[in-house]
Amino acid sequence: MPTVADICTKRIISIEITASISDAVQLMTQENVRSILITNHDTNSYSIFTTTDAIEYKIKNLPLDTKLLDLDLQKVEILDANISILEVTNANQLNSEYFIVLDNTKVVGILSQTDIINNIDPQMLLQKKSISSIMLQYTVQTIYQNEATINAIKIMKNKDIDSVIVTNDQAQPLGIFTTKDFLNIVSETVDLTLPIKTYMSSPLETVSKDVKIFEALEFIRLKGFKRLIVTDEEGRISGVITQKELLRLINNKWMELIRERGLKLSKMNDELVKKSSLLEETASKDFLTTLYNRRKFDALLQYEIEQIKRYKHGNLSLVIIDIDNFKTINDTYGHDTGDLILKEIAAILKKLSRSSDVASRWGGEEFAVTLTQTAIDDALFVAEKFRVSIENYLFTKDLKITCSFGIAQFRTTDTAQDLFKRADEALYEAKNTGKNKVALERL
Repeated sequence: MPTVADICTKRIISIEITASISDAVQLMTQENVRSILITNHDTNSYSIFTTTDAIEYKIKNLPLDTKLLDLDLQKVEILDANISILEVTNANQLNSEYFIVLDNTKVVGILSQTDIINNIDPQMLLQKKSISSIMLQYTVQTIYQNEATINAIKIMKNKDIDSVIVTNDQAQPLGIFTTKDFLNIVSETVDLTLPIKTYMSSPLETVSKDVKIFEALEFIRLKGFKRLIVTDEEGRISGVITQKELLRLINNKWMELIRERGLKLSKMNDELVKKSSLLEETASKDFLTTLYNRRKFDALLQYEIEQIKRYKHGNLSLVIIDIDNFKTINDTYGHDTGDLILKEIAAILKKLSRSSDVASRWGGEEFAVTLTQTAIDDALFVAEKFRVSIENYLFTKDLKITCSFGIAQFRTTDTAQDLFKRADEALYEAKNTGKNKVALERL
């Protein structure tokens, strides 16, 4: 089993923490990298500045001359150069994206999840599974070619993704806009209202959904790509999966191989399985309310939609919930009280939902609930039950809280975005016609 020193990236691109955002972006562009190491000699600590950070600060209109030391950057964990890759996987479950590798006090290199992927022989792993067996979890985010570039950047930030596919009028893929494309323009004075096609990369290189996972890994390795774009039989985009997501599959396969080694490694394997399950559960939950987070909810909703389309029967309704006057509550009683109210409302939704329903925190003071095998008339009854229970509940500090609700029912021609749009429009109507009410979609 190789050590971290054996496989880490020895070429380190670094910059002092006293430098500015502009300095960091220019260095990343010059060296053609998506992340650089930030060193702080005063505290002997390290951080990472990535293209994701650059996107966030661009959207926030943070001045480019802002010093890196004034930013909340991702800390980099330190690893001893002599420990094995298996120990890293077992102990940390790859919670960190990057590790700095030290031999005593000397910096040897940087270890990333990409380094781990590139040092696994794909021929021995996952030779039978095709990409289509996992693509249901990783749907593609698209944007129309004439939409403003700033919209694409906001989608990437809000959806926590590193790329969007650019399409034409017929929903055919034209190109891709990635964090690397963003990096190429962020340090320049560019017009972000121009169409996204102005800055996209094209043409696209794709693989069929029937390609085996080990072949997909080899394709990524040879091409030097950070993601895999997958198409169906008719050449339409069916999904995007990143190296990191493929790594999760390989990590699961590692656990199978470890079990086969027998009693000597059984204790290590048990710990690995437990931590893997905990990581998966933690990654899918909102840290405050413990409901599903937005990303997990998107995946589960897409699964329900695919099931209905596949078997051509079944009902699915979506309820979007927004706390009335939540800003006033935060301003008056503070964010700690606001957080307690979010937890209490989440508990009510969880208690009143069936085991087949999926409740999530959609963001801020908004929640979303999918009601499986439920038509809109029955969904109205459920939403009213939610509304009345919240209205009658005595919240922290004896506060009385109300919520507004928007409901839409899935149609066979819908995408998930179509369903959300109609439910959101219904919520907007409820908010603007008095609040504390349930509104149905308008078809």
